[in-house]
Amino acid sequence: MSAVAFFAALSAFFCGCTGGGREEQEEQNGGSYFVQLDIEPGDLSVDGVSVAGEEYASLMQELETLLNGLEDKISLDFAESDVSRINAAKAGEQVAVSEEMRALLEASASFSRISGGKFSPAVFPLTELWGFAPSDEGEYTVSRPEPSADEIARAAALSDLSLYTFGESVEKSEGGAKLDLGGVAKGYMCDRVVSYILDKYAGSRVDGIVRVSTSNSAYLGTVRENGIERGYNVAVENPRRLSTGIAYGLYLVGLSDVSVTTSADNYRCYVYDAKIYPHIIDPETGSPADRGIISVTVVVPNAAHEYPGAFADSLSTAGFCMSLTEAIAFFESLSEEYGIGALIVTKDFKYYSVGDLTVMNRSEYARYCNEYLGGDYDLDKIADVFAEGDIDSATEEIVPDARELEYIEKLESVLN
Repeated sequence: MSAVAFFAALSAFFCGCTGGGREEQEEQNGGSYFVQLDIEPGDLSVDGVSVAGEEYASLMQELETLLNGLEDKISLDFAESDVSRINAAKAGEQVAVSEEMRALLEASASFSRISGGKFSPAVFPLTELWGFAPSDEGEYTVSRPEPSADEIARAAALSDLSLYTFGESVEKSEGGAKLDLGGVAKGYMCDRVVSYILDKYAGSRVDGIVRVSTSNSAYLGTVRENGIERGYNVAVENPRRLSTGIAYGLYLVGLSDVSVTTSADNYRCYVYDAKIYPHIIDPETGSPADRGIISVTVVVPNAAHEYPGAFADSLSTAGFCMSLTEAIAFFESLSEEYGIGALIVTKDFKYYSVGDLTVMNRSEYARYCNEYLGGDYDLDKIADVFAEGDIDSATEEIVPDARELEYIEKLESVLN
């Protein structure tokens, strides 16, 4: 998944807290925990009163323990995790898994079916082949030629979800088949955190923001400040910041009780022969996604699914592996069925909004802030990065903007 920043406060226009005990648990597990929880002091309130002081510290410790326990089961970074034991198993071997892993695998299989296979937790052999596995950490950005067609075909044959049988135990028909839940796990963890908080304060009104590892967020209730109640305003990172110098390119306004995830090509990627290779593997081609899309943000109403964060996580990955026209049609159908919204950004520096979303460009958002939120921005100094595209005129082929080519040159010089 991508590096995306979300901000609810007005001060975020231009621009993690965790509890204690991490060191002891890391030592017990022989490694480090990588999933970070971010609930800032003041971000969470119950019946209009901020969770603070000892209550906040205690809650954060409880949530960290929850996340560490989940990571123990579903992370590739631990040799005894459920997913690592599945990957190490021989063909036909029965691998008993935890309740959490069963739930996540069932949800992942469902998301894969909904996306027509564009999201798949089974592509780890391809992830390894392309050099984006955890064992390649520190080398992700190293420029390298593509694997051969035969290598891709062999890895693709093992990256097939139909090779698995899921239940109280997991069985695979090919020993070399491996799972990677990175495209859904953090969204699932965000869901579990939200569920824990809502259960803890059952019967009370909960407002707040939960973020797990920056790219997965849940927005609960509304913002209430200065006697005004409104939805959350969410800034989406500009994936072309390196060339434009602008951190946040677009804004989602008035969100409430939703989960949000973004996938983009500026996180864990490399450049070779003037082409960006992102870590997101397209199951159809067996190669890093290259459909003309550079960012996909998905907004799922929390009431739409048992695991809205995991759903959003998987859908942003799936959309990234589609052509623009395919992605638009896909998210339009999801909007009708689930109320889902999507924001798609393409290499020609255009954006497309699908579903019931209020999307604002930088200049429009500045005017909104000045008129309704007490802002004092100089509108003449605010430049837009992306132009709104016409959905009815969208095409499958995307011609890169000149700024896209400049970005690739700059990225290559920075990475190499």
